[in-house]
Amino acid sequence: MQRKQKECASKLQRAEKLIDGLGGEQVSWTKKSSQLGKDFKNLTGDILIASGIIAYLGVFTAYYRKSACDRWLTVLQELQIPSSKEFNLANCIGDQVKIRQWVIDSLPNDELSIDNAIILDNSRRWPLMIDPQMQANKWVKKSN
Repeated sequence: MQRKQKECASKLQRAEKLIDGLGGEQVSWTKKSSQLGKDFKNLTGDILIASGIIAYLGVFTAYYRKSACDRWLTVLQELQIPSSKEFNLANCIGDQVKIRQWVIDSLPNDELSIDNAIILDNSRRWPLMIDPQMQANKWVKKSN
């Protein structure tokens, strides 16, 4: 009987340690839950902009893409369609694990290159890549 009491007391101590350890996660989970609520609210406008980027802006420079997205965000606000205040394609439809693998596979770790890879990943056609430094060429060979 005493052995069972010791086992029970030991299990209770481990459970208390686990609960105390997870208590610090509550702040993180609350913050993440709040962010997911905002992302859900802004989903319609964000997906609309992401779709526009994939369909129309792949061939343009980063500056032109940014100015087009800013204009689209303004129109969405005028039409009272919820969207993020600052749009980022990688945050909207990017898979962070896949992006990290792309970087490991020699994709440059800058916003334009990552956006281009997301556009490529979500398109049905192969793009014409103007690649004087052969960075995209290395990445495509390693990722396939």
